[in-house]
Amino acid sequence: MKKGTILAACAGAAALSLAGLAITGRKIGWGPFGHLYDWDREVDAIAKKYPADQRQHEVLFYGASNFRLWTEMEEDLSGYKVQNHGFGGSTDKLLVRYAPVLLYPYAPDVVFFQTGSNDYLSLQGTDEDKVSGCMAYKRQMFETFHEKLPEAKFVVMSGLLLPGRAQYAGLTQKINRELAALCAERDYMSFLDATCLTYDVGSYHTVLFQEDGIHLNHEGQLLWMDDFIQPELERLIDAYGLYHLRKG
Repeated sequence: MKKGTILAACAGAAALSLAGLAITGRKIGWGPFGHLYDWDREVDAIAKKYPADQRQHEVLFYGASNFRLWTEMEEDLSGYKVQNHGFGGSTDKLLVRYAPVLLYPYAPDVVFFQTGSNDYLSLQGTDEDKVSGCMAYKRQMFETFHEKLPEAKFVVMSGLLLPGRAQYAGLTQKINRELAALCAERDYMSFLDATCLTYDVGSYHTVLFQEDGIHLNHEGQLLWMDDFIQPELERLIDAYGLYHLRKG
């Protein structure tokens, strides 16, 4: 192949890559730290795994990779009717984008939200600017979700302090405080602070993470469940008479 032909082919391939592989017609894009995600494909797989017409009024987990990679969630929470709708690299904007497919059709009675550092990695400015921008969008997002699901109870998981993203620890804590205040203003929302799961007295509990220092391993997932998620789920079931969420 001639040099000019090779250069033209390379330029064409690069253009397709930079266009987000648009010729496929799918929503493909770059997520945090340069990971390429085919969000449409992930979302389609979730919708097929949980047929909306058969899985109404359950407990839905909606968020990023620390939900998505919890592949044993249904077995670990086998006493409850749960669905794992986490997808890789998700941000608040993507949670809103895919809500008509992954959230609203299921009419969940309880939704656990896990949105963390993916939302502010690309933001510019001071920490205060980033907190302000993130929280403005989160307020709008939760208000929209509540309008669509007025009977659902929302549990907002705190952003975890991650050894692989230690440079964002201070920002994560600031956003967590703002999220806690937001949840306190709304009777349909509760804030679940699990920061002590992964961090204590200046030290990260690295044994609970995969090698990347960002995603929990199964031991970490089980502690997350036992110490935070299951107690809050039980509280909501008893407080609001949601006994149908328990199996058996």
